[in-house]
Order: sequence, then C-alpha cells, then structure tokens
Amino acid sequence: MTRRKTFWAAYAMGFAVTSIIAVFAFYMLNQTVPQHVNWQALQLTNLQGEPTTIEKYKGRVVVLNVWATWCKPCIEEMPSMDRLQQLYPDKIAVVTVSDEEVEKLLKFRSRQPYTFTYLRASTPLANQQLTVYPTTYILNPSGEVKEIYLGGQPWDSEKMQKKLLKYY
Repeated sequence: MTRRKTFWAAYAMGFAVTSIIAVFAFYMLNQTVPQHVNWQALQLTNLQGEPTTIEKYKGRVVVLNVWATWCKPCIEEMPSMDRLQQLYPDKIAVVTVSDEEVEKLLKFRSRQPYTFTYLRASTPLANQQLTVYPTTYILNPSGEVKEIYLGGQPWDSEKMQKKLLKYY
C-alpha cells in the first residue's frame, strides 16, 4: 500500500472510532439526565425557607435551571438567563434550583443582582438523579417538560427566545 492510501485508511479508521465514541458519549449523557422529575419530592423552598412549588409558575413558560454555586458554566449562563427574564416577565419564568445550604445561596445572590427566582431543594438533587450541572428543563404553561438542555446556553439569543416563545 502506498503512503497516501495508508494515510487515508488510518484517517478513515480514526474518524470511525471517534464517531462511535461520540455517539456512545451522547447516549450515556442522555441516560444520566432524568426525563421526568418529581419536583414536589425535592421539597422546594424560597431562600426565606417558605415552601413553594413549580405549579406556582403555571401559565408561563418555565426555564427551570438546576445549578450549583461552584459550577462555572452555571454562573456563566446566568447573565443571559437574567436578560431573558427581564425581556419577558409575563411570559417566561426563569427559576433556578440548587440543594446547597441556604446561607451559601443567599451569599451568592447578594453578590449577583439577578431578577430571576432562586429556589432551594430541601432534599438532595441526586435523589431525583439530578447530577449534571447545569441542566435546564423547559416547561410549557401547563407544566409539561418540552425540552431539556445540558450545559450553559445563550438564553437571551434571538434563536432561543423564538424557541421558548413557541410554547407560550
């Protein structure tokens, strides 16, 4: 076999192996994120400790973001989440959920002037298999999960706004 044929054969083999690994990784990542979450089982409270539910936001599209204060991609997407909330306060509710200690969440919020809602899960998020941060669930006004996003997103981009508003 010539050098050129050897090169292209190796290139094709490498591409095939890389593709198989990528498909497997995507499949496994989707298996680690629950498609349905029992939000009530998390015993959600606001940061003052008052019980609340996701049903409170029915009638609007809910951008329900699972995050942690130590998660860099979570923090990086928050400014765009806040701009989205400010653009559509009557149509979209941006809600963040963390299971960290309330003192840590209050300290974080005091340094960040965001207008979206911070909620705390009184039970560990891992109890509902919520272990990938950030994970964002898009709920239609009836409360049904329509989309799930893994990783940080440009929430205030024109493309994302159109996607979200189609559920309103």
